[in-house]
Amino acid sequence: LEDIHVHATLSEMELFFCCGGFICKSCVRNLRESELGLDNCPLCREPLAVTSAADDAAQIMTLAKRGVFWAQREVGRFMIHGSEGFEKQAQTGLEWLKKAAAQDYPPALFELSAVHRDGLKSLVRKSQDKANKLMLKAANLGHAAANSELASHYLSGTNGFAKNP
Repeated sequence: LEDIHVHATLSEMELFFCCGGFICKSCVRNLRESELGLDNCPLCREPLAVTSAADDAAQIMTLAKRGVFWAQREVGRFMIHGSEGFEKQAQTGLEWLKKAAAQDYPPALFELSAVHRDGLKSLVRKSQDKANKLMLKAANLGHAAANSELASHYLSGTNGFAKNP
């Protein structure tokens, strides 16, 4: 299963911290409404218990260390911003974000694009060229927000893209 890459939007996925897997939210809704319920993870069968933010942070870090791409992106984002139970460590967060992007995970590529477009304090200098390459890659892998932003840049001829109405 770890070799299967599904490039779906995070808003349509239910993430499972127990095993690092995910299924679509409509499938989760169907499970909850069925007689089966959703007391256990549908992938690894671990009990789904309510946990604290600290427990969630520890579990996401464990998944990131295992190479789970969505967890690497989340750890990166959380460390860059110092949120969700993670201490602010921008350099380490950037490294995690790059690990997720190296696996061609579109949301990580798009996030990294924004980091290069806007810069990140003294860690990343602004680079429109690098930002555009990452955004194009995310868009070509089907990332909706990257496609939308790319279309906007082409329509207006901004951020290094030639106007193409």
